[in-house]
Amino acid sequence: MLYALVIFGAVILGLIIWLASIDGSYNVTRSIDVNVSKEKAFELVSDFKTWSSWSPWLCMEPNADVTITKDGQGEGAVNSWVGELVGSGEIEHIKIDSENSIDQDIRFIKPFKSQSKVYWKFEDKGETSIVTWGMKGKMPFLFKFMAKNMEPWIGMDYERGLKMIKDILETGKVDSSIKIDGKENIPSTHFIGLKASCPMNDMAPSMKTSFSTIKSYTEKHQIQYNNALSVYHDFDFTKTDCEYSSGVSIPSAIPIDHSDIYNGHVEEQKAVKITFTGDYKHLGNAWSAAYAYARHKKLKVKKSVDPVEFYLNDPTKEPDPSKWVTEVYLPIK
Repeated sequence: MLYALVIFGAVILGLIIWLASIDGSYNVTRSIDVNVSKEKAFELVSDFKTWSSWSPWLCMEPNADVTITKDGQGEGAVNSWVGELVGSGEIEHIKIDSENSIDQDIRFIKPFKSQSKVYWKFEDKGETSIVTWGMKGKMPFLFKFMAKNMEPWIGMDYERGLKMIKDILETGKVDSSIKIDGKENIPSTHFIGLKASCPMNDMAPSMKTSFSTIKSYTEKHQIQYNNALSVYHDFDFTKTDCEYSSGVSIPSAIPIDHSDIYNGHVEEQKAVKITFTGDYKHLGNAWSAAYAYARHKKLKVKKSVDPVEFYLNDPTKEPDPSKWVTEVYLPIK
């Protein structure tokens, strides 16, 4: 018994020493160019009443309870929220340098308590402007090891939010709507696909190339297919690269005479299903909702099964992105 206690004490001491050696601080920033003046960008962001239209969190739970003080503007204004998926917390305008910068305090209550500094910068760039969104802080002692993950986690959310800010400023709307269908089975699907690897930031052009190759092949061989789809073999927001297959669904396997195209099969599997309507560039909102729903319902993601997207429209026939429908499936145990 004494020996076991000594071992346990040594492990705890080693853990404390290891945590003490970690900095635990983080500073995450993301920026985007917008085709409007910095004054117009500042006007949007500085008004809490606009946040529900571009928030990367509220977009997955638009019915969350939101309370805004001081008409949402000026130093001391507070924007608080309570929801099942978004948890609860508040953000406050602390310092405002009109049309140039905003400093804020964000205080999370659920799913866990924490506090960070949020900051915004608005800069001229000729006839356009640059909007920068940042967060900095320090993890609690026992969670200092998680500080390195704040970069991809928060950075991903900020990238999604900035894309929506850009759309609102330039077009007046965001083509992104989420319907949480809940637990459903991924339909068993045969497909021909093309596997590719690329940096996470290059997924859009990489997929465009893959689908172009698949489309040319189906036209050349007069292959009839249903929907297009993507299967994510290695997709982790904490990594810089990803691996996926893009393809089209077919009734059954067929002979292939292309060195890079293959017959694949998506097995029927339990999953969280999200129906997303809107521009593909905002599909990250759907995946964020899928993971948030799984966490809220205490569903375990099945990492041994690849997530899938089914595209129910052909963009070459339906040019309006607001009408594009995508079914997202996150496999669960």
